[in-house]
Amino acid sequence: MANVDYKAAYERQKKAREIAEDLLENRSRELYEANKSLQYAYNKLKGQKEKIVHQEKLASLGQLCAGLAHEINNPAGYIKSNLNTLRNYSEELTVFFKALDDILSAHKIDNIQVPIVELIEIIQTLRKDCEVNYLLDDIKSIASESREGISRIESIVKGLRDFSRPDEAEPDILDVVQCIENTLSLVKMQIKDKLYVCYDYADPLYVKGQQGSLSQVFLNLIINALHAVGDNGRLIIKAKKETEFAVISFIDNGCGMGSDVCEKIFEPFFTTKKNGQGTGLGLSISHGIIKTHGGLLSVESVEGQGTCFIVKLPLSEADD
Repeated sequence: MANVDYKAAYERQKKAREIAEDLLENRSRELYEANKSLQYAYNKLKGQKEKIVHQEKLASLGQLCAGLAHEINNPAGYIKSNLNTLRNYSEELTVFFKALDDILSAHKIDNIQVPIVELIEIIQTLRKDCEVNYLLDDIKSIASESREGISRIESIVKGLRDFSRPDEAEPDILDVVQCIENTLSLVKMQIKDKLYVCYDYADPLYVKGQQGSLSQVFLNLIINALHAVGDNGRLIIKAKKETEFAVISFIDNGCGMGSDVCEKIFEPFFTTKKNGQGTGLGLSISHGIIKTHGGLLSVESVEGQGTCFIVKLPLSEADD
């Protein structure tokens, strides 16, 4: 029987184990470094994507600026005019009250009062001459009109703030219907006389999401409808509850699309517009935004008969 050199066998086994451990350590280190590189690349890509989304949002906002300036200047103009009118009215009322003080003082002689009937007649004549009734009635109208103008400006500013702010880490519970209305306030001047918008929604529909991102989606769909329609353009916006989803439809009577276009419509950089008129990112970004909200953006269209974009978002309970 051959003698077995156990010591040599042990040394060989030990050396093989050390080599295997070194290989495993080196491989683990390589995998760790590769994972770090992948994570870095992912974070960089994610940051670039967020930057592109925000740039697209700001580009859309830039296209709206001229219309928004007019929308703000209009109510601001008549508020300024109303303030000038109120200043003139205050001067006229000051004259009235000074004259009234003079009358009251003149009719107190040694604490003997003039007959009350005569005093009332004098005051009524002064009131008529100064048109006090007209001034007071018109002040009410001016105040009401100015409040409407301020509310209009507030609505535009709120829409701008909600649309342009970067998305926060934590989503909010928000009303989709209110989000649509805020977005429409931004685009009102741009679609004026070009696109008649009809509404078909009533109750609030609450979802969990980012206000600015959803406003960006709704703005893209409204602007797309504007570009698709010709004369007598019409857009119907429907919002309703279907089981556990809020379903928002944007239905236009524009030129529509063929099935080949519908298949590519959400692809990045695909556009049916002429060169220089679109980036081809609007619908792709919108599709991604809805997907990150746990929803779905789809399209139904018939060439020559209009288009319907459908947004489905998971419903959420409203905050108390």
